[in-house]
Amino acid sequence: MRVLARHQRRRCGRRPDPRLVIIDTRSVPCIGVRGPRGYDGAKKLVGRKRVALVDAEGHVLALAVVPANVQDRDTLPALDDGKEPWPSLRLAIRDGAFTAGRCQEWCNLHGMRHRVVEKGPDQRGFVALERRWLVERTLGWLSHGGGLLRERAGRLDVATGRLACVASLMAANALNNPA
Repeated sequence: MRVLARHQRRRCGRRPDPRLVIIDTRSVPCIGVRGPRGYDGAKKLVGRKRVALVDAEGHVLALAVVPANVQDRDTLPALDDGKEPWPSLRLAIRDGAFTAGRCQEWCNLHGMRHRVVEKGPDQRGFVALERRWLVERTLGWLSHGGGLLRERAGRLDVATGRLACVASLMAANALNNPA
């Protein structure tokens, strides 16, 4: 996945090692399988939460899967292994769910500045927030394009591997068939 992301970045005219990362989560329902899952009260579903790190072009840098009852601010340690291969990252853009002190500590631990992008108090309904739409688009592609609308794997590491496999296939397809 790392090699493909570097090739995609070069093809887009960017340097191979990104400096900006956008972090977000998406809850997905789980079919009746054994294994860790939880209830996400905000989305009102039983399932798992997918956590993604994407660059400024929307290329997947790291993925993780956790039970849905884990708060967004507590999902960042699941990305530690995926963050290590990218020491060049300097700025993390997150949404309002990542405002806790432990999120700031996580960014500081990995040598990144952080910025929280939220809707303004006067904004109502859907608003495309700065750079956040990139991670939303990528998570949507993984869910719908990869046939992963529901979580089917019993173990979290298998679920993460399936996501990484689909992300790699999508990246390879984009490299071989430029638009």
